[in-house]
Amino acid sequence: MPFKNITGKQESAILSALRVGQYNLLLGAGFSMDSTNEHGKLPSGEALAAELCNVTGAKSNSLQRLYELMTPEQVRTHITDRLSRSAPGKTAELMSSFIWKRVFTWNVDDVLENTYQDGRRLQRAEPKHFNDIYANAESMEELLLIHLHGYVGQADRGYVFSREQYLKQITKVNPWMTVLTQLMLSEPMIIAGTSLDEVDLDFYLAQRTSESARNDRGPSILVASDGPFSRKLCEKHDLLLFDGRSLEFFEYLKGLLPTAPTPSELIPIETQKLISPKVSKIAAMAFSSDFEVVPGSAPKARNSRFMYGHLPTWSDLESNLDISRPIVAEMLLEAEKRIADPLNTNRLIYIGDVAGAGKTTVLRRLAFELAKRGVRTLLCSALSRIGADTANVLDLLDGPVVIIIANLAEQAPAIVDLMARLRKPDVLFIGAERGYRENYLKQVLASVNYDQFDGLAISGVEARRLIDRYVEVGAVGDHTILKQKSRFVLEVQSDPIAVACCRILNDFRPLDRIVDSITTDAGPEALGRYLGAALAQHCFYGGIRYEILMKAFGGKGGQEQFKPSSPLPLDFYDDPKRFVIPENAVLAENILARLAERDPDKMLLTFVNLAEELGSWVNRETIRARSPEARLSGRLFDFDAVVGKYLKGKSEDFYTQVKNVWEWNSRYWEQVALLNLARYQMATNMERRMEYLQDAVTHARHAVTIEHHPFPLTTLGKVLLVHMLAPGISMKTSFDEAFRKLSEAIQIEDRRNRVSVQPFGVIFSGVVSYLEAGGQLDHKQLARLRDILSVASTKLSGDREMQRHIEAVKQVLA
Repeated sequence: MPFKNITGKQESAILSALRVGQYNLLLGAGFSMDSTNEHGKLPSGEALAAELCNVTGAKSNSLQRLYELMTPEQVRTHITDRLSRSAPGKTAELMSSFIWKRVFTWNVDDVLENTYQDGRRLQRAEPKHFNDIYANAESMEELLLIHLHGYVGQADRGYVFSREQYLKQITKVNPWMTVLTQLMLSEPMIIAGTSLDEVDLDFYLAQRTSESARNDRGPSILVASDGPFSRKLCEKHDLLLFDGRSLEFFEYLKGLLPTAPTPSELIPIETQKLISPKVSKIAAMAFSSDFEVVPGSAPKARNSRFMYGHLPTWSDLESNLDISRPIVAEMLLEAEKRIADPLNTNRLIYIGDVAGAGKTTVLRRLAFELAKRGVRTLLCSALSRIGADTANVLDLLDGPVVIIIANLAEQAPAIVDLMARLRKPDVLFIGAERGYRENYLKQVLASVNYDQFDGLAISGVEARRLIDRYVEVGAVGDHTILKQKSRFVLEVQSDPIAVACCRILNDFRPLDRIVDSITTDAGPEALGRYLGAALAQHCFYGGIRYEILMKAFGGKGGQEQFKPSSPLPLDFYDDPKRFVIPENAVLAENILARLAERDPDKMLLTFVNLAEELGSWVNRETIRARSPEARLSGRLFDFDAVVGKYLKGKSEDFYTQVKNVWEWNSRYWEQVALLNLARYQMATNMERRMEYLQDAVTHARHAVTIEHHPFPLTTLGKVLLVHMLAPGISMKTSFDEAFRKLSEAIQIEDRRNRVSVQPFGVIFSGVVSYLEAGGQLDHKQLARLRDILSVASTKLSGDREMQRHIEAVKQVLA
């Protein structure tokens, strides 16, 4: 076998990862050498350098130096034309018979594009130039081909051959190069066709070590001739060496997996049974990514981590590792009643409570019990990007459907849109959300009918059941509990259930002492990773990609942190193990709060590292597509809810340090504006106050300049309404601009068939302040205000706070 030192276990891991499309490819010139065009076989890097020596009259084997001597006409003839219109060779044909995560290539030829153009392959190719913004594949059926040095199909956008261009690309913020560096750190990668002399290969491999590489994925592989350089590279960066050419390697893979499954065949069997044959493959794959079919039964749990803070698995619930809670029975009856009555217009119910109250366990138990009763129940992932096709898939399902959403605030805008699109009347949505997101949630849900449940505070009976359960599994450290159970029941009864569990496991110590103890025991890198994951989950329920976390906070000891023995254990949110969260969410929230108070510099570093590594994954397209990274960063930058809460006096330092990466983003400038608005409201020196206020107005206007969207328009309106009441400011001028911007925000939302509460609340409060300060509305403003009042009265009738705003406006107008 051409592998050096491969074990049977490693080969099995290669097969497993290959079958499910986990591998990324990085391809060099050797990959294309058996492909041809009208000029003959495509050249290797060395052969192309020889051809260019003849063209330029120079003597060099450096492709980079030769390229610097070429005229534009020579580039067109001897690079673009020389490497165009390729007929794929056997290597490319074999490569395309598998599913890949992404393909990165240094090659500028069109071999890959032409391989996939006939539509007979397992995936559909989408070429990307190195200067394109980052994009996620729509589904596993789409394969992104990222040309790191340019591409003959987009020759007008330039190539990267010269050393100067290499260095320029490496040193600037280039999203695809940054993402490849993050992936190379930990994800399974196959490097083939390389000469080992590419200037940027060392750059991509620099931080990859045996500690950073994941051990729950297929091993990363270097395809190259055996020799001291290749062996050293593999040893240094934890790569398996395949001694041979690219063709031999892909032939080896073909022998390992003669027939790869199609992307649609990788959809779980239960989901395949569920989805109508009328649904397209792309829509079916998207639906499968967004929803899990809840089983009606599961194998008994073995080696469960549920008692230590892990989310309950279906096996945990089958084994009844949770305690019986009255709210489950109450919500079960309510759900059955509503799905039996399609005329009931309240199709959404949710539980809201503090972090650690047991919402997720209650929801999953409810889902499991509904599925046991034969009700088709779907669990919505926090990573879902619920789109227009979701309604079409649901409409084709027979019988009632219950959709469970453990992170309702993340999905609320999409759920509101989905409810409007659905024709099927017997779909019930049941969600839960942490208490600190309740205001946002109510704003988003203002246009739909919903009911809220509570009752998660644990009773004395439930506290006793909880302690008994830990005694049963031998997880209580303090033996005195067996003699004084009633006293310990009283101790934990006032705690959220997750806090109670944590205290039971830690000899009933107060939570602050537990936090201090475990953060002291953890090393600095482990604490940094934990804080990064905790902050990410605070912002976005699904957490953060493994590769981003490891790049941001270091991979040393990273694998150990996923073991229960770690003082600060991490876990995966999703079954494919892509997104990382803290194992115990309530502990993570308390550690965040504790470190923000005790070590503000550490907290600032956590924010900065996270924001910088997220930067390459976020752009206007990924924001529109609601990618996990876009949603995470949107919340991470929120001054009022997150930045001000955790960074306090260091908030400005955060925005300043990440400006270079994020200044393209309107939300960045919105939050900087709100920071300055807060500083204006807190400052005592009048001159400084006015400087802060003017900065707030300037930055809010800049946000609107970058993106004419309801969010920045609303922020600008909010800032201007404070500005109008400042001394020495023309109240009418500021009010008129604020009124126009807020009115426009409402109008844009209306054109999109959406209703956002915030611009209504801001404009109504502003009108009241303006009129009470002696201002007067002109007839156009008055007419527009009445239109807005009419819309709010109708579409936001269920929002009590909004109805109070409406009444206040009517009173000042009377």
